[in-house]
Parts: sequence; C-alpha cells; structure tokens
Amino acid sequence: MDKGKKIKALVVGDDWVKTKDLIEATKRVLEGYDYEIDSFDQVMDKPMSREKKDDIGDDSVTEYCGHPQELISRIDGVNLLVVHTSPVTKQVIEAGKDLIAIGCCRSDAVSVNVDAVTDKGIYFFNAPGRSVEPVSDLTITFALALCRNILRADRYVKEGRWAGDLNREVPSWEEFESFRGLTLKNKKFGVVGLGKIGRKVAEKAAGLGMDVQVYDPFLDKKIVGEYGTVCTLEELFVNSDFITIHIPPVESNRGIISRELFNKMKPSAYFINVARGEIIDEEALIDVLQKGKIAGAALDVYYTEPLPGTSPLVKLDNVILTPHLAGQRKDVSEGSASILEGTMKPFFQENSLATCFNSAEIKKNK
Repeated sequence: MDKGKKIKALVVGDDWVKTKDLIEATKRVLEGYDYEIDSFDQVMDKPMSREKKDDIGDDSVTEYCGHPQELISRIDGVNLLVVHTSPVTKQVIEAGKDLIAIGCCRSDAVSVNVDAVTDKGIYFFNAPGRSVEPVSDLTITFALALCRNILRADRYVKEGRWAGDLNREVPSWEEFESFRGLTLKNKKFGVVGLGKIGRKVAEKAAGLGMDVQVYDPFLDKKIVGEYGTVCTLEELFVNSDFITIHIPPVESNRGIISRELFNKMKPSAYFINVARGEIIDEEALIDVLQKGKIAGAALDVYYTEPLPGTSPLVKLDNVILTPHLAGQRKDVSEGSASILEGTMKPFFQENSLATCFNSAEIKKNK
C-alpha cells in the first residue's frame, strides 16, 4: 500500500467487540497514512440463529446482526471496512466501489461473502484463532463436569440432601454413590474436525492421558496422526467415550451428525458440541438422551438460539446447557481487535500479503 494515498475507513463494532477497540486497532494499522475513520455501533438486534426470517439477498452470509443497508448507506468512498457481526453481502461489496480491504474480527467468515470479496479483488483479513483457548478449555471442562456429575452433585449439596442423607439415624449413601464417575485416563476421546480448536482440544485431552481419536477427511492422514488415532466418523462414534465437535458451519456440514451416528454411541458415552447447532440432528440427540441410550451431553450451541424454554433439553438431568459462551473470554473485545490488527498490519505497513485470507485466490484470478 502507498502511504501517500489517503485512506477512508468505516469501522463497525457491536456489543461483543466494541467499536472503540476496533477504532484503536484501525488507527495502529493505518499509522503513517493520511486517514479518516467513520464508525457506528451495530445493534445486536436478534440472536444469530440458523433460520433467518428476513431476506438480505445473500444466502452465503449467516450469523449476522443488523441489515446490509446500514453498511451500504455509508460505504461510498470507503477503502477499508472493519466489522464484527455486520453482514457484508454481495450487495455491500458491489456498493463499495472504492474498497481495497475488508477486516472481520471473527475466526470463521460467516458474516462475509468472501467469494464476492475475492471476485472483486478486495483483500480480506480475519481473526484466526481468537477463540482457540477459551473454546478448548470449555470442551475439556464439559468432559470433566459430565463424567464426574459435577452439576448434580452441586445441587445435592445446595439443596441440603447431603446433610439430610448423612444426618439420619442410619445414613443413606444411595444418591451420593450415584455421583461416582469416570476417570479420564485411557478413555477414548473422539475429536471431529482438526482445525485450530480441534487440535488444541486434542492436545489438552492427550495431556490428561486420554486416547485421542480423530476424524478429519480434509487433512493428510499423517498430520491427523500427529494428534491421535485416525478413524472414520462411524468408527469414532462407535468407539469413543467422549465425542466433541469442532467443524465449521458450512452447508455441507449441516446435519452431518445424524440420528444414525447417535444410535451408534456407547450407552456410557458423552456428547459435546461447542461448534454450531445446525451441524447435528438435535431431535435425534434429544431422543437418545431421553431414552438413556447415551450417558449425557454438554451443549453450548443450538439449532435455535436462544434455546426456547419449551425445548426438551432443559428438562433433562443428564445434559449441561450453556448460552453460546465458549468463545466469550473476558478480553473478547480487545483480544479480537488485537488479532485482527495483527493480520491487517503487514498489508498496510509492509506491503505484505502473508496474513491475507484470500490473496492466493486473488492472484489466481488475475
């Protein structure tokens, strides 16, 4: 990039990644340039559910907040667009005739039509790995909480049943003994998807002495074998004591964890999903949980978010439910902005495309 060129930037943050943090990151990215920054706060007006009722004219853009018209009305003359959950549709890209680069501080570019960005020769930057540690931490926490019956035991103490059972003339150990759980060492831990998060989960599970099983058909088997035993998806579901999902929410993965797979799980096995709700057949999971065909599950994501109070999942004692918080570390705003800054800065400060998401495709199209 020529530092003699004036840069107009549009920065749009929201409740999760603050506009002020994105502005400060953008200023550091554009240090040495003559620039101006326009900005606004994106209202997170609806849950990022799987079934959108509104038509934004671009089915490739999912998990967004707001409407593309909010960007279109401000995109004239903009060279750099920096967003979090705002929908960067093909219409936004068409309207942004002066766009040079787009930065989105998410790991997966689900709110940006990257194909349209690439077709226009616009350089795209994301924030890879921003959720690796918190999501992998929660995955392992779920495994421990499930197999040691932590939540049931917590209620047992708080509701006074422990004191009541042991302060009887003849103590009762019946419920207490129901909390006895598995030890993790040597248990088979199945990881579906070996991206950045999947790899970190596999490493942490192995560190606890677990026998890691891995399914990822898109990676060389030699690479997969560095993290665990290579297996098919069916083998993983048949043999694993714990199964955790770490694949992206692309259309080809919709419902890939099917009723057939759930029915192949061990009665003693646990299922964990911190990826996306639409990846699994949620009704099938509910069915095997209600019938006791598997030991339990821990879910952070759902087909419909927020999870309706009428969902059968809320009534199940063998399920842990959290509100899509896996990636919500305390410094999510500053941390996300900092990672995006790190990927954009080489382009603007060093004329380097090393951290550009789509540079190879742009080069191929020229």
